This record gives sequence, structure tokens and C-alpha cells, in this order.
Amino acid sequence: MLKKLGFIFEKFGPILLSIVVFLFLIHYKKYFSFHFSPQGGWKIDALYNAIFGWSSVQVGFVFGVYGFVIGKKDGFIEAVKNTVAMKRFNSYLRSANILGFLLAVTSLPLMVINPDISTEHNFIYYVVSLWFSAFTWAFLTFLRISFTFGILISVKDENDFDGA
Repeated sequence: MLKKLGFIFEKFGPILLSIVVFLFLIHYKKYFSFHFSPQGGWKIDALYNAIFGWSSVQVGFVFGVYGFVIGKKDGFIEAVKNTVAMKRFNSYLRSANILGFLLAVTSLPLMVINPDISTEHNFIYYVVSLWFSAFTWAFLTFLRISFTFGILISVKDENDFDGA
């Protein structure tokens, strides 16, 4: 039972936590709106740029992991290639790649337009909150992949060749 709950959290944890972040941002919109105003001192354009940069790096890393995993034709990764766990990992890779790409693409107009979210009753605040929640989802999927990939590559292949 506990193992099944762990798999459910592994699969749905990132999206559920991003929904929690969205609800948190909506609930505390007065606080965040103030801090992104000129009096609050936070810079919204810096947030747009930071998340664009992160999502770009994430897509590159995840695509590299995906290429490594599907291209490996021997050793441990080849041995587990057709297991349920590896199929689940590959689906996580695909979703993280898509999420990172969509986040990068949606960050571009935000960087160009630089919408102001400093007023509390502003529709764009909800759009930016949704966008930031998508970042949370993408970031957590990245962590899930990084952790699992670390486990995958830590298993030594039996026929490792150590030199000339």
C-alpha cells in the first residue's frame, strides 16, 4: 500500500504541488503584488529572464538524458529498457521536455511585453501566477528526472572497459 502511494506521489506530485503553488499565489496576491511594485523592490522582468534561462537549460539537459537513455545499447540501461519503471521514466523525460519547451516559449512574450503585476486586481497577475506554477511543475519534473538518472548511471556495467 505504501509503495503504491509512493508511485502515485512520484507520478502526480509535481503537478499537485504546482497547483498548490498557484492557489498560494492567488491567496497571497496582495502580498506578491506589493512586492513586485516599485515600492516593494522585486523585479518582475528578472523573474521572467531567470525562468526563461532555467527552462532553456532544463530542455537541453533533459534532451541529453533522453538521448543517452534511448541510445544506450548495452549494460544496465539496456537490461532494464523494457521494464515498467523504465517506460515510466521515459514518459517523465518526454513530459519534462515538453514542459520545459512550453515554459521557454511562453517566457519569451513575457520578457518582451514585461507585464506589470503590481496591481492586486489585475488579470495578468493570474496569467503570471499560472505561468509560475508551470515553472514549478517543470522544475519538479526536472528534479524527479535528475534523481532517477543519478540512480541509473550509478549502476556499474559488468563489462566496463577501464583503459587501453
